[in-house]
Amino acid sequence: MAFTEPEAKVLGALSNLDPAEALTVRQLGRATRLPETSIHRALLRLSRTGLAMGTLQGPARWRCTNRGRLAITRPVCREYAGTRP
Repeated sequence: MAFTEPEAKVLGALSNLDPAEALTVRQLGRATRLPETSIHRALLRLSRTGLAMGTLQGPARWRCTNRGRLAITRPVCREYAGTRP
């Protein structure tokens, strides 16, 4: 699966978290310097493909799945895996 730049940045930020941690859209915006609309679109596609998932706690928080952690380690995505929240 080919990622758009916003998808790669969002997944990279989420993949750097501990598996129990999650981020809000606002926190992802600070970490990636992307507008919220781009983050929402990226999260929608990532969640539909099983690479990220929302938590049940409010406000909405997002975390990377194991599949997402594996996908972001591909050589073409490595530059985004270093995006720290």
